[in-house]
Order: sequence, then C-alpha cells, then structure tokens
Amino acid sequence: MTGDEVYGEEGYTVVGTEHYTASADHGGLSVALFFLLGAVTGMGLGLLLTPQSGRRTRRQIKEASKETRAALSSYSAQVLKKMGVTLDKGKGLIREGKPLLVAAIEAGKEAYEKEKAERTGSDK
Repeated sequence: MTGDEVYGEEGYTVVGTEHYTASADHGGLSVALFFLLGAVTGMGLGLLLTPQSGRRTRRQIKEASKETRAALSSYSAQVLKKMGVTLDKGKGLIREGKPLLVAAIEAGKEAYEKEKAERTGSDK
C-alpha cells in the first residue's frame, strides 16, 4: 500500500475517493467467466486423478469438452450482445454530443476572434 490506499469494510480497495471492485466495469461477466474456468479446472483435475480405465476417461473428457464448448458459446454470445449494446450507446452519445461540440468550438472561435479584435484595437 502507498499510504493513500485502505481496505473498505466490504473488502474492496479505496484509493483517495475512488472505489475499485472486481466487477465494477464488467457487469458481473468476469465472475461468470471465473466460475466457468473453475468448473472446467475442477472437472479436469477430477478426471485425471480418478482411477478408471483409459477408455472411460477419454469418453468423460470428450463429454466435458462438449459441455465446456457449449458453455463458452453461450458466454461469448452474451459478451457479443453486451458489446453491441454498449457500442450502440456509444454511437448514440457521439451523435448527441457532436452538435454540442461543434457549437462549443464555434463559440470558442468567436470569443477568440472578438478578444483578438479588442486587443488589436486597443493596442493602436
């Protein structure tokens, strides 16, 4: 810790006035991913450490890989859907903000030109 960091009551790190959590920016998708990875790891270790025939182990690994593939397919579909929604929101914000930005730039140019004219007129 650098001295500015403290641990909050809920277990997250507090730096100054900022609060950081594991799923703050990911909407809980990272929790689902870690759960899925833990489940796959647990299945793999269970299969490797269980005494049984090679044929049965290969069949179980094949079934587990099919289940994992299906779960990952579902997860990736959720991620793509959320990315699409976020992208659409971003495009909308850009569309809404562009006229404001153009107006602010024009106002800045006008203020600059006015100030420049006033300073040029007062210098003479």
